[in-house]
Amino acid sequence: MPVFSVYSSPTLLFRHLTDENPDDSFFQMHIHEQFEILYFVSGSAQCLVETSSYRMMPDTLMLMRPMESHRINILGREPYERYTINFSAELVDAVDPERSLLAPFYDRRLGEKNMYRASELDIHPHKLFSAMQPHTETESSRRTEILTYFFALLGQLGSAFAVKKGEPVPDRNTLANEIAGYINEHLFQELSLRIVADTFYISVSQLNRIFRNSTGFSVWDYVTGKRLAAARSRIREGMPATRAFAACGFNDYSSFYRLYLKKFGVTPKQDFEKKL
Repeated sequence: MPVFSVYSSPTLLFRHLTDENPDDSFFQMHIHEQFEILYFVSGSAQCLVETSSYRMMPDTLMLMRPMESHRINILGREPYERYTINFSAELVDAVDPERSLLAPFYDRRLGEKNMYRASELDIHPHKLFSAMQPHTETESSRRTEILTYFFALLGQLGSAFAVKKGEPVPDRNTLANEIAGYINEHLFQELSLRIVADTFYISVSQLNRIFRNSTGFSVWDYVTGKRLAAARSRIREGMPATRAFAACGFNDYSSFYRLYLKKFGVTPKQDFEKKL
């Protein structure tokens, strides 16, 4: 996977990537504890966000908020080129304490109004992302350059969202969507496959089949992924891991520890100490 450009800091990750021969099996469903903006330049793909499916076209922007499950499905062999930005809310707080710039991420239901076309923005997104490519040598000037155009992009998305907010959304009254809604409403409470299945009067095998077909996740992988992302966010904000694991629905710390290490490649204590 050729990487044309990358900038990384604790609060911001900017990348320009291309897969010349994309392999669909490489792109798995995942959940971030940060926000993500994906700018699709070229290729043949669709983006699955929660229980919604979006057909990707050149110059498409996808917005995902923390704990919003998503996956790219590769549909052809064309080179897959994209820019991605992952960022924390703290990055925005410095200039927008009320977080109004995050309305396109937060002021909507999960899996709704994630997609934007270039025509919905006053400035073409390719100009903004190209301007974030490295043009300076020092770390401080590089960061300043990226943030200048990053906040301009957020402003553009905010204006587009103000229009999109009033538009109707496709009917998502499906069983998979109802299941996802129930899980997210009770995410940190007692949950089991049997509890969820009984709530919707179906068998556990039916539950997993319906949910996986719609989201790409098994029900329990979906629950665990969201709980882990939430726990990591709280730990990075300064909450001790011994409190965060219980607050996010885990009952056994040793199991939580193993899942956390496997998922993130670091221990809860290491993440906590980084924040400190």
